[in-house]
Amino acid sequence: MINRMKRVIQFTGLSGAGKTTLSFAIKQDLTTKGYKVVVLDGDELRKTISIDLGFSEKDRLEHLKRVADLADAISADFVLIAVINPYEVGRQIFKEQCGAKLIWLRCQISVLRQRDTKGLYRRAFLPTNDPDRLSNLTGVNAPFEEPIHADLIVDTDQLEVEEASALIVNFILATSK
Repeated sequence: MINRMKRVIQFTGLSGAGKTTLSFAIKQDLTTKGYKVVVLDGDELRKTISIDLGFSEKDRLEHLKRVADLADAISADFVLIAVINPYEVGRQIFKEQCGAKLIWLRCQISVLRQRDTKGLYRRAFLPTNDPDRLSNLTGVNAPFEEPIHADLIVDTDQLEVEEASALIVNFILATSK
């Protein structure tokens, strides 16, 4: 019998570390096991509930509060939150408000630069005076505080999506009993 108490899982990591990709792979796996799963993707939520916010620390924290409120309101077995969440205080919001477990998807910048599906790293490493330079990429020229108390660390530069997904699903199910 499936325990129907909602669990919230927050993924943190730099852009391209696999937060969205893994969230949807995990959703698919858990759904086939009979669970109701909702993914909250930071990029998509910035187009809706946080369209009015920028990327200052204050705006990032407000975005996280809005996402936590939404996660709180959702009726599901699992809510998977895929946001960069660069500040420890932001991660604490999810822990305190939603009882969220924290999974850090860690990946070396060199690998993220190779992946760079959005072109963000290419732009962040342009010369300072280049008009196309991105000056606020988390982990490059904007802060990313490494998590102090991650419940699980997954090195996504060393695992394939399927391996990382299976590892995380096993962790989620083992710690959700």
